Amino acid sequence: MRSFEGVQILVTGATGFVGSRLTELLSTNEKAKVTGTGRNLDRVSYLSKHGVELQAIDLMNADGLKELVKGKEIVFHTAAILDSDPELAQIVNVEATETLVKLAGESGVKRFVHVSTIGACDMAGLKVIDETAPLALDHSSTYPRTKAEAEIRATEEAKQFDMELSIVRPSMIYGPGHGVWSEEMFKNVLNGKPVMLGDGSAHFNPVYIDDVADALILCAKHPDAAGEVFNVSAETTTWKEFMAHYSDLSGKNLKSVPVFVARLMAFANKIPGISTPIDRGFIEMATSQNEFPNQKATELIGWEPKVSYEEGMKRTVEWLEKEFIA
Repeated sequence: MRSFEGVQILVTGATGFVGSRLTELLSTNEKAKVTGTGRNLDRVSYLSKHGVELQAIDLMNADGLKELVKGKEIVFHTAAILDSDPELAQIVNVEATETLVKLAGESGVKRFVHVSTIGACDMAGLKVIDETAPLALDHSSTYPRTKAEAEIRATEEAKQFDMELSIVRPSMIYGPGHGVWSEEMFKNVLNGKPVMLGDGSAHFNPVYIDDVADALILCAKHPDAAGEVFNVSAETTTWKEFMAHYSDLSGKNLKSVPVFVARLMAFANKIPGISTPIDRGFIEMATSQNEFPNQKATELIGWEPKVSYEEGMKRTVEWLEKEFIA
């Protein structure tokens, strides 16, 4: 596989959990010339010390995106929003993705790596969710639906320009940093908020942040990654076992919501003027016994998780303790 030393690379969402770590590793380990974009550049000012050029950009600004992709050989698109607002999510997760792929193709970008989510798959009636699973294009929850549509749009645009596209579908990404399954879930436990449904015995499929970054870099480098979609997951535990690390650190008991109450809350979201924090997508995750095999990534591009669950949680808890307890 080729070296990225001196290669011009663009990372969108470089201020986010995945994007910031990916940007750092591309610059420090791969010696690439990285431009990182995002909404809160102050959060990742340290990246400048690693030689990263940081630029604030609105993903809806097509002219700004056009300038950013000029001269870039590789684009990593990690930017997305979890917002449940259907209109905003459609603009950011779908329309902006389509525009970025189009502009990258016009500019001559060689490979585009798009970060999706395992939640983009329609899991109805399936236990094993591999890369052949159908997309959740009719999902009632905003995030999985828009990420599914973004995959379709990105694929169609890439074909128009004969640009190599790889799509990565991570499971639940955790590790040191400002991630949903790290900082946000710990804060919920710390503040006495529920973090699971029922008895917490459903499958939880954590994958460590550095392993995700490694998969993304491999997808940009490996010739066999072009035109492919990959699950990126690791070990399987349970919600209760995973969240227990945060309970032990905070000294707070874990709280849960009964499944039938969660279903009522999700249904209530259909009523005008009512908004609850639980939707169908969360219920699917928090009650799932699904498996997300990553054999394709192992066999085709040689990726496999390097950081064990035990080691990953140790690093995560140490970071949380330093940030919030010490």
